[in-house]
Amino acid sequence: MTRVHRWLSRRLADDAEAEAGNAVLEFVVLAVLLLVPLVYVILAVLRVQGAAYGIAEAAREAGRAFVSADTSSDAYGQACTAATIAMRNQTGGDFDCASQLRITCTGACSSTLTPGDTIRVEIDMPVSLPMLPSSVFGNRSAISLQSAHDEVVDEFRARR
Repeated sequence: MTRVHRWLSRRLADDAEAEAGNAVLEFVVLAVLLLVPLVYVILAVLRVQGAAYGIAEAAREAGRAFVSADTSSDAYGQACTAATIAMRNQTGGDFDCASQLRITCTGACSSTLTPGDTIRVEIDMPVSLPMLPSSVFGNRSAISLQSAHDEVVDEFRARR
């Protein structure tokens, strides 16, 4: 019995010495393999969520600026300025009013803004994912976000 016990204890001691240090290596490899993709996914989600909030805020501010303009000729310029400022505050990125901002009117919609008209502001903006090229195999590596906001011209607004 003692001979088997001594042999078994020597055998277990030899295995423990052979395995020394492998746990640290396994932990580091698994941590890198699991944490790097997890951190990337978190960064991508945060970028898209921030851009979605910025687009919604820009659409709302553009609608408010449009209906508060004194003349309809100034309305689009004010809406563009408000949307650009809101986008820069929220995302820090560039905003192109000509291609990304669309303003339509539903209702009577004459050349002047009349009380009760509904103005619809739509913004469409691609959001690129972090650390990816702008194009992969000819396809854009971006997520397209859209936002729409309806603003009603105030009923108590003076007719112009």
